[in-house]
Amino acid sequence: MRLIYMALLAGMTAACSGGGTSTPAPVPTPTPTPTPTLEVTLTPSATSQTAAETNFAANFTLNASFTGTSPYAVVPDVQFDPAVLMQDGPVVQTGNVFAYKFKTLTGLQPKRYSNTISFRLCRETACTTVYPGSSKSFVYALNVDLLDWTTLQRNASHDGYVHAAFDPAVFTKSWEWAPASTTGIQPVAAKKGFVFATRTTSTGETVVHALDGAAGTERWQFSLGNVWSASGPALVGNRLAVSSMFISSSDNQLKILDPDKGTFTSNLLFAAQWSTFAQPTGVGNELYMAAGYYGNVVYSYDLAALSDRWNATGSGGHTWDGETLAIDDKYVYYYSGNLDVFDRASGALVKSITDPSWVWNGYSYFGSPIVSSPNNVIAYSGTRAASYNLSLPLTSFDIAAGTIRWRSARSYSNLPAVGKGVLYAGSNSNGQLDALNEQTGAVLWSWPLPAGETFVGNVLVTDTLLFFSTTAKTYAIALDGAHEVKWTAPVSGSLAITPDAKLVVTSSSKIATYSLQ
Repeated sequence: MRLIYMALLAGMTAACSGGGTSTPAPVPTPTPTPTPTLEVTLTPSATSQTAAETNFAANFTLNASFTGTSPYAVVPDVQFDPAVLMQDGPVVQTGNVFAYKFKTLTGLQPKRYSNTISFRLCRETACTTVYPGSSKSFVYALNVDLLDWTTLQRNASHDGYVHAAFDPAVFTKSWEWAPASTTGIQPVAAKKGFVFATRTTSTGETVVHALDGAAGTERWQFSLGNVWSASGPALVGNRLAVSSMFISSSDNQLKILDPDKGTFTSNLLFAAQWSTFAQPTGVGNELYMAAGYYGNVVYSYDLAALSDRWNATGSGGHTWDGETLAIDDKYVYYYSGNLDVFDRASGALVKSITDPSWVWNGYSYFGSPIVSSPNNVIAYSGTRAASYNLSLPLTSFDIAAGTIRWRSARSYSNLPAVGKGVLYAGSNSNGQLDALNEQTGAVLWSWPLPAGETFVGNVLVTDTLLFFSTTAKTYAIALDGAHEVKWTAPVSGSLAITPDAKLVVTSSSKIATYSLQ
């Protein structure tokens, strides 16, 4: 028995020893700390904004707040379209709130932009690990609108330039306005939703009309009565201005209307005799026009106070009517054989630059000086009525030096446009449209006028297309390449582009419009 017991004990010991080696107990795997939930709330100051086609930039703020805590780093990450927005300064953290400032890029093409802004919180800069509950986004909409067409050649500079790229493939006929008994329609003005026109009827009555920009239906009308003449309307601030004359006098009426309602606001007075008026022009609440009983007078009015500011006499004395003044930040420019430069604030004559190339063709001017760039004003050298098929040279004036910068070798016929350093004008005497270097007057390229056609009206320039009219049709040609014709319309007249992206073609009997977008 004892031997059996000892044998059993030895066997049990051998089994427990595992052949003389021991196995360590396994080490448990540590449980990782989970990434906590951080619940984010986005509070943008705006989700929809409007900017203008110029270098104006819209801006807004975004606050991203979160609840919860984390033992790890909390790194904010925001995503947006850099072709529309830019971050305006670094992100600022105050407690559990991250504050961002954004602004839109300047010079954006006029259209509607939709931009998704996404935000999240991460444990590291590379954002490999995103906190649950932190991924949020919202849609930011930006409308970049075209500016108003306020006066002759669009603005107080009269450059006829529209900062937009239009695709001729999408151009369509929009609406037409051709009221019965119409004998004349003056060049238009336009703001968003409105096109303004001065119309003369077969009975001799002159009426100011406001048309719906989208549909062409009449919004309101205001009768000026049976006047001798009246200008096209001009938008100045929140007023609509129309020059008018019953008879030769010192008390002719510059009618001031409410552009939204068509209600009468005030009469501002000026002197003139048997004149044909161009559109007035203005900046802010300052309204300007050229008139005078014997011409040669510049008038300035305050539309906020509805009162006179000043009037001043020019040095040339050769222009009685038909001219729109040009305005920049400091000066008012008036051509009457000389280019007169008046101080905007006081009306003082700062300088007068003699034009030795001036030619007399009657008392009317038909057009305006053009502020083509700082220190450069371009004007036709001579007078002519709008009905005359006359071509005249263009002269560039160096305002600072008080001298002539250049005079064009060719003569031109329609109202020019200037964009991005190039001046565009049509010449009936030479049968072509020229693109000239705005600083030197050198011809860069030319477009041949089709046989049997003559240029009429004005030139408009956009970022990609040049618009102009002949007696046969309205053209849009490419600015680049071989300057091919990209689009035509079977109408002719004075051209304008509205804030609603409509091309307006005004003839003596009707207004035809085309959607450009």
